[in-house]
Amino acid sequence: MKKRAFTVLLIMLFCFCFLGYRTADIGSRIQTAGSSAQGIRLDIAELRGTVYDCNMKPLTNAQTVYCAVAKPTLRAMSALESELDAVVFSSVRERLASGEPVAVSVKDESVSGEDITVVPYPERYDGLACHVIGYLGYDGGGVSGIEKSFDDLLSQNGFDLYARVGANADGRVLFGEEPEIVNNVFPSEGVVLTIDRDIQKIVEDALDSSGAECAAAVVMDVGTGAVRACASRPSFDPENISDVLNDEKSPLLNRAFQAFSVGSVFKPVVAASALEKGIGTDYSYDCTGSITLNGVTFNCHKKDGHGVLNMEEALAHSCNTYFISLALEVGGDGVIEMAEKFGFGEQTVFAESLKARSGNLPEKVDSKAATANLSFGQGELTATPVQICSMMATVANGGRYVKPYLVEGETDENGRLTRISRYSEKIRIISAETARIIRRFLVSVVERGSGSRARSDFVACAGKTATAQTGKSENGEEIYNAWFAGYFPADEPQYAVVILRENGGEGAVSCAPVFKEIAEKTAELRE
Repeated sequence: MKKRAFTVLLIMLFCFCFLGYRTADIGSRIQTAGSSAQGIRLDIAELRGTVYDCNMKPLTNAQTVYCAVAKPTLRAMSALESELDAVVFSSVRERLASGEPVAVSVKDESVSGEDITVVPYPERYDGLACHVIGYLGYDGGGVSGIEKSFDDLLSQNGFDLYARVGANADGRVLFGEEPEIVNNVFPSEGVVLTIDRDIQKIVEDALDSSGAECAAAVVMDVGTGAVRACASRPSFDPENISDVLNDEKSPLLNRAFQAFSVGSVFKPVVAASALEKGIGTDYSYDCTGSITLNGVTFNCHKKDGHGVLNMEEALAHSCNTYFISLALEVGGDGVIEMAEKFGFGEQTVFAESLKARSGNLPEKVDSKAATANLSFGQGELTATPVQICSMMATVANGGRYVKPYLVEGETDENGRLTRISRYSEKIRIISAETARIIRRFLVSVVERGSGSRARSDFVACAGKTATAQTGKSENGEEIYNAWFAGYFPADEPQYAVVILRENGGEGAVSCAPVFKEIAEKTAELRE
């Protein structure tokens, strides 16, 4: 009998443990309760300071969700039955039947009624700009992005939202009074970013509609260096990080901050170095389809050659052999010196724990073959989408380099911008005339060259395509990184835009249409 009793006890203990596990597994829809002399506490949410966009629109705490605080009555049980799924309601019903109040997530305020108080509160994430904002760890602290960089500020301006349900000394619920909702306010203090929520949405929608799997896009204000949008794909749900930890496509990686082979989007830098050295736009070269240097043959993408081209025509048609000839004329070290001025090889620091990689810019080139590779963005050269976007912004604003930035400042308890961040002033790195000439070239790329799929009837655009070799292969086929980098409007530039697609084939085909969509919808937004 003692053995049987012991066995029954073990079975009961296992059942209780399993029931506890299932209750926890249902998730945060049913919140915890604790008793005190002041009543029963039901935790609803842990709130943190808000992350805002440049127009003071919230990027976190942006959407309202609801929690129902229910007393243990049949009326409350009946009202919740039609609102909750069967699994959640089963656990709620069990707790209400035992005399405990509950706090459970509901769709809206419609369930509100006698014995139920619905509490609205801000949901932390809505999925937008997740790579920039970052996510939280199990302890509620920031793990990546802005959440990590400004963890102290965001956490100290947060608080626990909870309900206190009246109870007697025995812990039984008092039914004659409403629950007290403690800290029922939205946190106003926080961080203000340069991101424009509306442009960010346009960019993310454009990437998704294009079918991009591993990709990135950046939009920058050409006059200030302010990053107006920064997106990476694949995306992730900040509330369910465990779902993507083993994903081979690395959704947690912010590809906008990673360095890649850049290909022909580097050619404007080569053109700038030539123009600044005094080489004229009429510098010509006869492209026959290939060129051999020190025993190494370099091919143009047009196998039978472009024939005789000047600088504008060579950029419009992205002729590799022309730019090899041009880079040899300038000298490899001259090209590297110009690239340094444009910010290549330099880490971009947005915040203490939020940095874009430096990429790789060779310190020098020691052969004609190395110069040839550099001339069309191959070889050892790598750069981030942020760096390429900054390069385009510099050309678009008349030749003045300004470092990209992402944080505008902080807000006080009234939501007013304070402690405004200060950033470096513009530095002229190429003459206004050189910038004007390259801008004309980049318009030609879109109007009658390789970037024709970026051409729009709604807004004038300029830019450059690229199809960059990666040195990797898949199923026997070489993998290429596809790029489009440009700006709009072409006549009065306001935004620089870069799109990168890993294993994206030709940038003219896979990225130029994405640029066009971003340009058109952003221009429409600004009308």
